[in-house]
Amino acid sequence: MQNTSPYYVLVFVCMGLMLLNGMKKDKQLIHYLFAVFCGSLCMVGVQKISAPSIGVYSYLIGLFTCATCNMSWLISRTLFREHKPISTVHIAVAGAIAGLIMFNQTWHYLVSIDVQVFPDSQFMWRLKQGMAEITVLLSSSILVLSFWEALRDYKDKTDTQKLQAKIFASCYFLAVFNASILPKFLFIESEFQRFEPLIITSSALLIVLAMQLVMFLQKRAHSSVPESVDTEVVNSEDVSTAHKQTELSENKEVEPEIITGIEALINKQLYLQSNLKISDFAQVLAVPEYKISRAIRHHFKATNFNLFINQYRVQYAQTLLLKDEASHWSILSIALESGFSSLATFNRVFKSIVGVNPNEFRKQNNSLVEQQIVELTD
Repeated sequence: MQNTSPYYVLVFVCMGLMLLNGMKKDKQLIHYLFAVFCGSLCMVGVQKISAPSIGVYSYLIGLFTCATCNMSWLISRTLFREHKPISTVHIAVAGAIAGLIMFNQTWHYLVSIDVQVFPDSQFMWRLKQGMAEITVLLSSSILVLSFWEALRDYKDKTDTQKLQAKIFASCYFLAVFNASILPKFLFIESEFQRFEPLIITSSALLIVLAMQLVMFLQKRAHSSVPESVDTEVVNSEDVSTAHKQTELSENKEVEPEIITGIEALINKQLYLQSNLKISDFAQVLAVPEYKISRAIRHHFKATNFNLFINQYRVQYAQTLLLKDEASHWSILSIALESGFSSLATFNRVFKSIVGVNPNEFRKQNNSLVEQQIVELTD
């Protein structure tokens, strides 16, 4: 007899994660998809637990297990594709797989209660066999696609994105290996039945927890840090210090050593460091922060430290957007490489300085290059 206790763990963990993501105030598409995925896995656990007591009616519960591998594919696309990760075609494919799963569960239920839906039972059997083969084929393909989504364009990813891809892909591979391949080497058929709850639960939880971890890492990477230069708000310490020194230093000449030091830090591309603050410049140059602020306002003619740094970051981003080797990079990758910690902030700052958002800038310059090529070939 099977030990169903692992299924209780599966239900408990997935229910908790489903509620956690479903109750978020700032829900995005990924949260809805993940909640549905966790709900489907909950129903898998409930079906396994209830099967011995309710018998054939467990197949009716199985109708709600139709969002497993197909939903994991949609989640994978949403996690690792920035622009339009899901289209009508993707929804249609996921819906088709869900329909096939529901058909199989319904067929098992009807057969179990001995209902003759079709006069020719052989026709029903052949139909069931065909549907089952299609379901296995599509599900296997979807599993491969989910794994591939994480590693797609791996060379073009940033270090943070590579870490996320490694976590997702490795856990996904281990889960599939643990559920389908490893048991063939370790157990005979009778033993497999005994360990099946543990195998299914461990594999499912490995994928679920990997997804949740990647979601957490992405949120942390994309979140705007209040003290960051990206926020376009002057650091509070910088403001207070500058105000205190204004009357004493506005009319004084900026020290040449400070100007030289700031220029040296800019040449070293220190502005590419994320969450950069004026205190970082002051610490490196071993001078008070108000002197850095005064040099930026009076010599470099920038309103504040944030604008000063963001101008260099945007210039660097423009060069990346125009490079052929970075043509396949996402806008998010460009933002992170340019020192921004938030895609929304990057788009806002870029548009305020250049006049168009990064995507439009890339398209305009690509169109200009194509036009010049056509003129040269005419």
